[in-house]
Amino acid sequence: MVSNSRLSTQQTGMYTEAGIVEKPIIEWLQELGWRYTPSSNLRRTPEEPFEFATLRKAITRLNLGVIETDEAVERVVSKLQRLSNDISGNKEFLDWLKGEKSIILKPGQKAKTVRLIDYEHVNSNSFVVTNQFRFSGYETRRFDIVLMVNGIPLVIIEAKKPTATYDYTEAMKQLLRYHREAPQIFKYLAFVCATDGMTFKYNWVDENNYSYWRNPAFFDPVEGAVKGLFPRRGFLDMVNNFIVFEKTKEELTKKIARYQQVSAANKVVERVLKGKPKTGLIWHT
Repeated sequence: MVSNSRLSTQQTGMYTEAGIVEKPIIEWLQELGWRYTPSSNLRRTPEEPFEFATLRKAITRLNLGVIETDEAVERVVSKLQRLSNDISGNKEFLDWLKGEKSIILKPGQKAKTVRLIDYEHVNSNSFVVTNQFRFSGYETRRFDIVLMVNGIPLVIIEAKKPTATYDYTEAMKQLLRYHREAPQIFKYLAFVCATDGMTFKYNWVDENNYSYWRNPAFFDPVEGAVKGLFPRRGFLDMVNNFIVFEKTKEELTKKIARYQQVSAANKVVERVLKGKPKTGLIWHT
């Protein structure tokens, strides 16, 4: 039996796409505190985007005094499931992730705010990385790597083995196809990543302008990106503070901060908290 905590050579194959590209990423995520669970060990069916048992426990645990019955938990879960499959549903779910949504849990009561993630106490959350995650939307697809927090899929990483013909841009194209074929899971994602083992880029799936995450502490740019984007506290900070939606007359678009924007904003916040007189003004284009 393959251990939950280790991705074995038998699972990946040394020279396969999984062995060359996926395995190192999963191992780096484990170093950051993510728990590896094979997709076959997740308590879900291919039609379910969530690991419902984990999600229900998190809703109960993070909302003591607010969520008091199984019926209240199911009201929240049902509301999440009924979100629209388009960009507006994705925006609404981000509001849920940020703890900005309220729901009437019992007839006659006032609406109450519900938390899905504990941003202050990182260890109160469940962080799982899995691979070969099968999901049935309009079509059945298998995602290379999925990152889940409290049973919620928040990131899909699509990996391609580098060849003379294909590189990370093929992974970007595949993510776009997946989005059309399985929007029922993409509405819950914070962002997606594309990699070929030499380059690692991230953004929202509809955007062509994927971003690098530069991390000069690491020689390998893929390791640097993974260890820059996915430390557990840093990742939650990204979800909570660095993803916004822009509405124009024509459309609603999703904007995800680049590494230099995250770094600059956090430095300004640090200066403010330390009481330094010059806090700074940041202008990003």
